[in-house]
Amino acid sequence: MNTKRTLAAAIALTCALGLSACNQQESMSETAEDVAEARADANEQIAEASTDMAEANREAREDLANADSLDDAAEAKADGMENRAESAYDLAIAKAEGEMKIAKERCDVLPSDQQSACNKAAEAAYDSAKATAETLRESAERTADQIDS
Repeated sequence: MNTKRTLAAAIALTCALGLSACNQQESMSETAEDVAEARADANEQIAEASTDMAEANREAREDLANADSLDDAAEAKADGMENRAESAYDLAIAKAEGEMKIAKERCDVLPSDQQSACNKAAEAAYDSAKATAETLRESAERTADQIDS
């Protein structure tokens, strides 16, 4: 019975310490390391999305060049626009996510009472960038649908 109480107390203490550490102010060096790691991750994601976008552009040009008729060319152009729009969206999201993660890591150096507002500002910037990317993608898709009609 005593072991169960000790275990329960240890679990409760661990949970309390874990939750209290969430908004602890980090040192400048810890934050710098975390920002560097977030930046490296972001650069990797952006590079991957950029490669995908270049591939979508290459395929679109190739499909258009291989079209046998005007109808095929219109369809290839529309498909290419949709694929490029999706790739551009993915790239914009990769950039926005990277910027948000970097910004959130920078928030950790602030006093704990300022971190929440800082994190919310980072999330708001991400939401805005995402909304812009969605609008651009939807506009390109509408244009592609008009071409293919």
